[in-house]
Amino acid sequence: MDPITIVHIITDPTRYKILTLLMERHFCVRAVSKKLGISEPAVSQQMNILKKAGVITGSKMGYHMHYTVNTDLVNDMIRQFAEGFTSGYKKEAETEECICEYECGKKH
Repeated sequence: MDPITIVHIITDPTRYKILTLLMERHFCVRAVSKKLGISEPAVSQQMNILKKAGVITGSKMGYHMHYTVNTDLVNDMIRQFAEGFTSGYKKEAETEECICEYECGKKH
């Protein structure tokens, strides 16, 4: 999945809150639901979106599935996202003449 899609997924306010909790430690849906004051079905739905994107993984502990953040994927996504911003940037562009459609001739 491309970094932009993952950023879109993790910046949803509810999913962001879930990820913030899961960065502290693993939790099951019931625990996340109680901590955030959101219904279990709503948490489960958000967890499924995060799971499909590969942002979280689950492992069975007793009767419940506990979820953790896939830090390798998140770190890689952040790196790719940052590279996307810096790869096209040219330091020289700050001193070049303006080539905008108005041909104002101003320097940036």
